[in-house]
Amino acid sequence: MVDTSERVTVRIPQDLLEKLKTIQQAKGTPTISDTIREGLERFIEVNLPPPNIRKVVVDLSRQDNLQLEEFVREGNSVSVDDAVRSAVREYIRSRLSEVPSTSGRHRRDGEPVAADGSSPP
Repeated sequence: MVDTSERVTVRIPQDLLEKLKTIQQAKGTPTISDTIREGLERFIEVNLPPPNIRKVVVDLSRQDNLQLEEFVREGNSVSVDDAVRSAVREYIRSRLSEVPSTSGRHRRDGEPVAADGSSPP
């Protein structure tokens, strides 16, 4: 496979470089360049998702993160991301089931839903 990368020179403040070095050491990334590349990939993933997906960034406490990681280690989910997606999906379903039906409801595909849950004529 041919490496088609291109060198880009960027000047960053010293305090940002120190933070990147801390991340590099914590993650065990071989070089600062690799750490920056991973950061850029994540930035692009969040800011340029596929058209059918909207990315949401959630800040969780260290304790919540540890509990999610344990949940995954125990085999209850394939990843922390998947566990969070499932939890949000279930939360929304449970909250929507509590909301009284209205004539202005819509299905997931955007089609209107009649008060009895069927598609309108």
